[in-house]
Amino acid sequence: MRLLDALKASTEYLEKAGIDDAFADAEILTFHAAGADRLAAYMDNPEITKGLRAKIRRLMARRAKGEPLQYIVGHVDFLGLTIHVGKGVLIPRPETELLAEEAIRSAGKGGTPPPAILDLCTGSGCIALALAKALPEAEVYGTDVSKDALRFAKKNAGSNGIGNAAFFEGSLFSPLPGGKVFDLIVSNPPYIVSADIAGLQREIRDWEPLAALDGGKDGLVFYRKILGEAGRHLRPGGIVLCELGFGQSDMVRKIAELSGFGRITVTKDYAGIERILKAELDRGMPDSG
Repeated sequence: MRLLDALKASTEYLEKAGIDDAFADAEILTFHAAGADRLAAYMDNPEITKGLRAKIRRLMARRAKGEPLQYIVGHVDFLGLTIHVGKGVLIPRPETELLAEEAIRSAGKGGTPPPAILDLCTGSGCIALALAKALPEAEVYGTDVSKDALRFAKKNAGSNGIGNAAFFEGSLFSPLPGGKVFDLIVSNPPYIVSADIAGLQREIRDWEPLAALDGGKDGLVFYRKILGEAGRHLRPGGIVLCELGFGQSDMVRKIAELSGFGRITVTKDYAGIERILKAELDRGMPDSG
């Protein structure tokens, strides 16, 4: 059997399993298993061993069960970084790259000293690490309640050679060093309405960590917590950036206003959805003590 024969058989297998984009997924997994460059694979169409055929079948069986393609391959690209992912960590989405890019622009406008940045609900660390790479003088912190996620975040820091990001286990602001304040706080928090979880694609619902998705009864629980506490952890004029779920911009804007933020703007994503909220601390906030 040759490699393209295996690709054809794999495509048919995934089609029968009801996988959308069966050919694209089969192509990625087949060439990944073979360690083959796409163009070279089509040009050379090499013969494959029984061992490689068995490996390809194993990968296709995982995909047929609904396991996300990114978990099977083991990594995704995120703003030039290779971000390792697997069960227990949320898979970075393209719209989150927009959040990271806006965070880089916002943090990069500061002067001296270098900016201190906090990434809440850091997950794989993709946002924190993109900021740390783009702003090598910055001091970047990431927090998350998930041990599994933080294991990936630390692995991703090491594999990408990034040394100016530190990760802490705990809920939101709780694990931070005492008295630490930031120039920028960024977050892609859980924002899906609890009742909507059951209707998500099975790749998401059955495989990705629900704690990284579930935003409570109205999807706004984490925005209230983050914006309500952020003022205590920001320097004057500090900025908060949050990714938003569909239809949430007006409600989150109101939460930000009530929490003492002004100069609030919302940016749309590639699909025209209001996706990123940016807010500047408008007045002093009381001390947490």
